[in-house]
Amino acid sequence: MADTRQLLIDTMKSLLWQRGYDATSPNQVLDSSGVGKGSLYHHFKSKKELAIAAMDDRADELIKEANQIFAGSQFWLKKFDDYFSVPRDGMAGCRLGRIISDPSVVDDPDLQRPIKRYFTHMQQLMSATLQEAQDNGHLASNISTQQLAYSVIAVMQGGFVVSRACNQGDMLHEAVGGVYTMLQSLVVEFE
Repeated sequence: MADTRQLLIDTMKSLLWQRGYDATSPNQVLDSSGVGKGSLYHHFKSKKELAIAAMDDRADELIKEANQIFAGSQFWLKKFDDYFSVPRDGMAGCRLGRIISDPSVVDDPDLQRPIKRYFTHMQQLMSATLQEAQDNGHLASNISTQQLAYSVIAVMQGGFVVSRACNQGDMLHEAVGGVYTMLQSLVVEFE
């Protein structure tokens, strides 16, 4: 039974990324997963409950991935370089950020919660990395680490949006390259 539940979650994650919340129906989940309707409603009371479980699962995956990248003792800029180097398809959009534009998600705090949790975690993780670098004298001291972390996240999300809007997946990579160059300019040279 746990396998069926996870299959439903995995299918919903994929459909949410491809289609969004509003354009995904329970029947599409059933068709894509091959699971029967009774099994769907045995595990989840509603499409919303399944979507929240899928978004929570996706947030957990992305947080784990980011935690691994930002852990350790590498130089702070290397951590960001490693994070930016994770393969991402600009045309596919962010695996969570893309969903937030759906009207139903905008209007529902329960649906927003997993997405907000992910972005809050990313901001805190990046800000802590930047603050540590600043405390150690490796990052310019005249900048807010919280604002810089928000800027990195906004540039990445904007890169996804612009890539999709212009039908050019490389726009994401250009945006990420630009923010990396900006971060490089903030490195305090060792003496």
